[in-house]
Amino acid sequence: MDIQIHPGSALAHKPTSHTPVRTNSDEALNMDAQQETQDSEEAEVIPPLLSKELDEEASQYKEDNPVFEEDYEDLEKAMELIQALIRKLQAQINKLMQSVQQRHLQVQQHEETQAPSDSRPIEHIGLKQYRDHSKVDEIEVLEQQLSEYKQQEADIRVNMIKMILAERERLEELKRKGKL
Repeated sequence: MDIQIHPGSALAHKPTSHTPVRTNSDEALNMDAQQETQDSEEAEVIPPLLSKELDEEASQYKEDNPVFEEDYEDLEKAMELIQALIRKLQAQINKLMQSVQQRHLQVQQHEETQAPSDSRPIEHIGLKQYRDHSKVDEIEVLEQQLSEYKQQEADIRVNMIKMILAERERLEELKRKGKL
């Protein structure tokens, strides 16, 4: 006859110590914290505007040509502003696109933490349809604005590339003429 002892059924008396015990989970948490620190540092790295190669080429041209530098930096500032507007509009659209039920749950959850009540507001069907329809209209307007901003962003990128190509051609022309 085999007798099996389950770990939970046997009481083992271990001496208690007040020193912290390091386990594999503690080491894993430390590794996760280090990874998050590295990820946040990598997130602070500015993503390329056009591509890594074109951005490096543009930075080289900015060092050599002050007129190029001024014009290109103006385009970079415009790009940053447009991208900020795009992110803001996208956040607004995402918020509006949340389902009515999800928003109701969020509001109801906050109400319960403040003052619990058993009554639920009754909403007229026409009011709900009007609100939902107006929300759809607002989303369409915001999406139209988003589309326009994205078109402006694309135009700025095209202008940046044109500037780089024009500077490249100018330098090649100077090399051919023997001035460089």
